[in-house]
Amino acid sequence: MQYSMSQHGIVLLAVWQIWAAAEGATECNEERATNMLQLEFTRMKTRDEVCGHLLVEECDPEAYYTCSNNCRFHSNGRDCFRPLPDILAEHADPTGAEFDGYCYFNWTANWLTYNGAILDFEQAAIESILNLRDSSYSGLSSGPLITYRFEGVENLTTHLDMDHYLYDDLYAYSLGFLQGQGLEPAWMKNTSLWVALSKQRCEEIQAKYNFTKDELILSEWLDRNIVLAVMTGCSTEWPHPWNGSANPAINEMAGWRSSTDCKPVTHREYAKHYYVKCLLGHRNSAADMAYSNSRACLLDGNHIAHFSECPYAPDVDF
Repeated sequence: MQYSMSQHGIVLLAVWQIWAAAEGATECNEERATNMLQLEFTRMKTRDEVCGHLLVEECDPEAYYTCSNNCRFHSNGRDCFRPLPDILAEHADPTGAEFDGYCYFNWTANWLTYNGAILDFEQAAIESILNLRDSSYSGLSSGPLITYRFEGVENLTTHLDMDHYLYDDLYAYSLGFLQGQGLEPAWMKNTSLWVALSKQRCEEIQAKYNFTKDELILSEWLDRNIVLAVMTGCSTEWPHPWNGSANPAINEMAGWRSSTDCKPVTHREYAKHYYVKCLLGHRNSAADMAYSNSRACLLDGNHIAHFSECPYAPDVDF
């Protein structure tokens, strides 16, 4: 498995969320996380003078989930617990260059890593798609048809060809990033335009939700990631593979008591998750947008389709 695209947003998110909910997965998680960290640690040493980095060659064992929050062991760990707008103000570049939070907070989580500036959003999306694909994938629309229970929409459906589609599809729909929601995949070819579109969406989100500085703290955002996954499971009609978390603390934060007594995810929750990526750099949030737009579309009848079922399909096997 490659990890170079974890900076693109969702790339490793769903994989770790699914493992978190599986019984007996802890040992497997820790082994995978340790192996991944060892591979990455050598590469990080060459970037120590440029990007933030871990101070030890291990993930924080006190995190809610394996490698989900390494702020205690990070060179910029103190800033993990401060409002991101304050950090951006302190690091304002007189030349106008944008602060890259993925570099500054590199490896604060296993899905927040930096491997250089993204120059080709189409290729970045392809790599993200392939990095998430595993042996469970058996083909386009081969998975069960599921229906979301989400605010403001009825009978929104998707085929769960892989478990991570459950989160990724609803997240993209909520943010308006699916094909058919006004965002044209052809625009990805113009890098500056695509970044500008992401920046515009970021500004629209903040204008609508007016997140306070105290809501925009990296450490809390990292912890909230797995919580959103559990809440997404609550926003879906059963059966599906996500049944809360094996960690009671995560279930408590997510308001999960059972599949019939839980708290569904909201547009605001997804918007906040994306907006933090905006603060970490619009090129990074633009890559997240590219991944969401490349892989899926909204068809008539409120059905989310994928790849060749859509007007645009990335150059990957289906």
